[in-house]
Amino acid sequence: MQRFPHLSVIQRNYLSYNPSTHNSSTMKSLLFALALSTAAPAVATATTVEPLITRTLIEEGRLEITLANLEQERTIVRLTDLNNRTEFFSDRIKNHNGYGVCLSIDELPAGRYMLSVEKGDTIRRQVILKTDAGTTMCSDWK
Repeated sequence: MQRFPHLSVIQRNYLSYNPSTHNSSTMKSLLFALALSTAAPAVATATTVEPLITRTLIEEGRLEITLANLEQERTIVRLTDLNNRTEFFSDRIKNHNGYGVCLSIDELPAGRYMLSVEKGDTIRRQVILKTDAGTTMCSDWK
């Protein structure tokens, strides 16, 4: 696979949780606030936990990628052409619960690209389209 040298990282963030740095009263307050904000109706319904939360935002020549619920598992983020022949960005995350990166996509040529996130057995993909006029759009995560 070829690597494209012109895609630059504007900003990168990691989120980790270390239980030894938080006291129990702080955790109880946070859990209580979380319980209040997510209170369910009286009728119980079955819910599934999303194993991986992904969000992207495209504006002003930037692609912002935010990942949550990584559970400190090894996770790989890749941006390739749609045929998976050229890799424009790749990052490996481990020992973190959240991750964010902001990429400059001004230098990308017009075309269709695949953004993929792999965490364990879960693979999420999103198609990104950049037109000759500079308009950039993205599909829903699949």
